[in-house]
Amino acid sequence: MARCKICKTAFQRRNIAHKACSPECALALVERERVKVERKRDAIRRIALKSRSELVREAQQAVNVYIRKRDKDLPCVSCGRWHEGQWHAGHYMSTGARPDLRFDEANIHKQCQPCNTHLSGNLIAYRTELIRRIGENEVARLEGPASNVKLTREELIALKDRYRKL
Repeated sequence: MARCKICKTAFQRRNIAHKACSPECALALVERERVKVERKRDAIRRIALKSRSELVREAQQAVNVYIRKRDKDLPCVSCGRWHEGQWHAGHYMSTGARPDLRFDEANIHKQCQPCNTHLSGNLIAYRTELIRRIGENEVARLEGPASNVKLTREELIALKDRYRKL
Protein backbone atom coordinates (compact mmCIF):
# COMPACT_ATOMS: atom_id res chain seq x y z
CA MET A 1 0.00 0.00 0.00
CA ALA A 2 1.12 3.52 -0.78
CA ARG A 3 0.12 6.85 0.70
CA CYS A 4 -1.34 9.65 -1.41
CA LYS A 5 1.10 12.58 -1.73
CA ILE A 6 -1.75 15.06 -1.18
CA CYS A 7 -4.27 13.68 1.33
CA LYS A 8 -2.02 10.96 2.85
CA THR A 9 -4.69 8.24 2.61
CA ALA A 10 -3.63 4.70 1.79
CA PHE A 11 -4.36 3.42 -1.73
CA GLN A 12 -3.31 0.58 -4.04
CA ARG A 13 -0.77 1.66 -6.69
CA ARG A 14 -1.42 0.56 -10.27
CA ASN A 15 2.18 1.34 -11.34
CA ILE A 16 5.34 3.07 -10.07
CA ALA A 17 4.22 6.49 -11.36
CA HIS A 18 0.92 6.33 -9.48
CA LYS A 19 1.28 8.84 -6.59
CA ALA A 20 -2.25 10.06 -5.88
CA CYS A 21 -5.39 8.28 -4.72
CA SER A 22 -7.88 10.12 -6.94
CA PRO A 23 -8.06 12.40 -9.98
CA GLU A 24 -8.63 15.39 -7.68
CA CYS A 25 -5.48 14.62 -5.71
CA ALA A 26 -3.58 14.02 -8.97
CA LEU A 27 -4.58 17.50 -10.19
CA ALA A 28 -3.52 19.02 -6.86
CA LEU A 29 -0.17 17.20 -7.13
CA VAL A 30 0.38 18.52 -10.67
CA GLU A 31 -0.43 22.04 -9.47
CA ARG A 32 2.00 21.72 -6.54
CA GLU A 33 4.78 20.65 -8.94
CA ARG A 34 3.95 23.51 -11.34
CA VAL A 35 4.21 26.06 -8.51
CA LYS A 36 7.53 24.55 -7.44
CA VAL A 37 8.94 24.87 -10.97
CA GLU A 38 7.67 28.46 -11.26
CA ARG A 39 9.29 29.45 -7.96
CA LYS A 40 12.60 28.02 -9.11
CA ARG A 41 12.33 29.87 -12.46
CA ASP A 42 11.46 33.12 -10.63
CA ALA A 43 14.47 32.73 -8.34
CA ILE A 44 16.73 32.36 -11.37
CA ARG A 45 15.15 35.46 -12.93
CA ARG A 46 15.65 37.47 -9.73
CA ILE A 47 19.34 36.59 -9.71
CA ALA A 48 19.64 37.56 -13.38
CA LEU A 49 18.10 40.97 -12.62
CA LYS A 50 20.59 41.78 -9.84
CA SER A 51 23.28 44.28 -10.66
CA ARG A 52 26.93 43.36 -10.30
CA SER A 53 27.25 45.68 -7.30
CA GLU A 54 24.37 43.86 -5.55
CA LEU A 55 26.13 40.54 -6.17
CA VAL A 56 29.42 41.95 -4.80
CA ARG A 57 27.61 43.23 -1.68
CA GLU A 58 25.91 39.88 -1.06
CA ALA A 59 29.16 37.96 -1.56
CA GLN A 60 30.96 40.37 0.80
CA GLN A 61 28.29 39.86 3.46
CA ALA A 62 28.68 36.07 3.20
CA VAL A 63 32.49 36.33 3.44
CA ASN A 64 32.24 38.69 6.44
CA VAL A 65 29.97 36.29 8.33
CA TYR A 66 32.44 33.47 7.61
CA ILE A 67 35.44 35.55 8.81
CA ARG A 68 33.71 36.49 12.08
CA LYS A 69 32.91 32.81 12.71
CA ARG A 70 36.43 31.71 11.67
CA ASP A 71 38.04 34.17 14.09
CA LYS A 72 35.44 33.90 16.90
CA ASP A 73 38.05 32.67 19.40
CA LEU A 74 40.57 35.39 18.52
CA PRO A 75 40.73 38.97 19.84
CA CYS A 76 40.68 42.05 17.62
CA VAL A 77 43.48 41.79 15.06
CA SER A 78 44.47 45.43 15.65
CA CYS A 79 44.22 46.13 19.39
CA GLY A 80 44.11 42.59 20.80
CA ARG A 81 41.09 43.42 23.00
CA TRP A 82 37.99 41.42 23.78
CA HIS A 83 34.84 43.42 24.33
CA GLU A 84 31.07 43.14 24.16
CA GLY A 85 30.74 45.55 21.23
CA GLN A 86 30.27 44.95 17.55
CA TRP A 87 32.75 42.87 15.54
CA HIS A 88 33.62 43.59 11.92
CA ALA A 89 35.49 41.67 9.26
CA GLY A 90 38.24 44.24 8.72
CA HIS A 91 40.35 44.37 5.56
CA TYR A 92 44.09 45.01 5.93
CA MET A 93 44.30 46.36 2.37
CA SER A 94 41.06 48.28 1.82
CA THR A 95 38.60 47.22 -0.85
CA GLY A 96 38.89 50.66 -2.43
CA ALA A 97 42.66 50.50 -2.70
CA ARG A 98 42.89 46.80 -3.60
CA PRO A 99 39.61 45.44 -5.01
CA ASP A 100 41.47 42.29 -6.09
CA LEU A 101 41.93 41.39 -2.38
CA ARG A 102 38.30 42.04 -1.40
CA PHE A 103 37.57 38.31 -0.90
CA ASP A 104 41.11 37.14 0.03
CA GLU A 105 40.84 35.43 3.44
CA ALA A 106 44.42 36.41 4.33
CA ASN A 107 43.42 40.06 3.94
CA ILE A 108 40.32 39.88 6.18
CA HIS A 109 40.30 39.34 9.95
CA LYS A 110 37.97 39.91 12.89
CA GLN A 111 38.30 43.48 14.06
CA CYS A 112 36.50 45.49 16.72
CA GLN A 113 34.23 48.28 15.55
CA PRO A 114 36.30 51.09 17.16
CA CYS A 115 39.51 49.99 15.41
CA ASN A 116 37.84 49.44 12.05
CA THR A 117 35.61 52.52 12.02
CA HIS A 118 37.14 55.17 14.26
CA LEU A 119 40.82 54.32 13.75
CA SER A 120 40.49 53.56 10.01
CA GLY A 121 41.54 49.97 10.57
CA ASN A 122 44.37 50.75 13.04
CA LEU A 123 46.70 49.51 10.28
CA ILE A 124 50.08 49.70 12.06
CA ALA A 125 48.91 47.41 14.85
CA TYR A 126 46.95 45.32 12.28
CA ARG A 127 50.14 44.73 10.25
CA THR A 128 52.14 43.70 13.32
CA GLU A 129 49.55 41.09 14.33
CA LEU A 130 49.06 40.02 10.71
CA ILE A 131 52.76 39.15 10.41
CA ARG A 132 52.43 37.04 13.54
CA ARG A 133 49.28 35.29 12.27
CA ILE A 134 50.02 34.66 8.59
CA GLY A 135 53.75 35.35 8.19
CA GLU A 136 55.86 38.01 6.56
CA ASN A 137 55.79 36.43 3.09
CA GLU A 138 51.99 36.44 2.99
CA VAL A 139 51.86 40.07 4.20
CA ALA A 140 54.36 40.97 1.46
CA ARG A 141 52.09 39.27 -1.08
CA LEU A 142 49.14 41.34 0.14
CA GLU A 143 51.19 44.54 -0.05
CA GLY A 144 52.63 43.62 -3.47
CA PRO A 145 51.44 44.74 -6.87
CA ALA A 146 47.74 44.64 -7.59
CA SER A 147 46.28 42.27 -10.12
CA ASN A 148 43.53 43.38 -12.45
CA VAL A 149 41.14 40.53 -11.64
CA LYS A 150 37.42 41.26 -11.94
CA LEU A 151 35.07 38.48 -10.90
CA THR A 152 32.21 37.55 -13.21
CA ARG A 153 28.58 37.40 -12.10
CA GLU A 154 28.75 33.60 -12.00
CA GLU A 155 31.93 33.68 -9.90
CA LEU A 156 30.33 36.12 -7.45
CA ILE A 157 27.24 33.91 -7.09
CA ALA A 158 29.43 30.82 -6.60
CA LEU A 159 31.56 32.69 -4.02
CA LYS A 160 28.48 33.77 -2.06
CA ASP A 161 27.07 30.23 -2.10
CA ARG A 162 30.43 28.74 -1.04
CA TYR A 163 30.81 31.01 1.97
CA ARG A 164 27.20 30.57 3.04
CA LYS A 165 27.78 26.82 3.13
CA LEU A 166 30.96 27.26 5.18
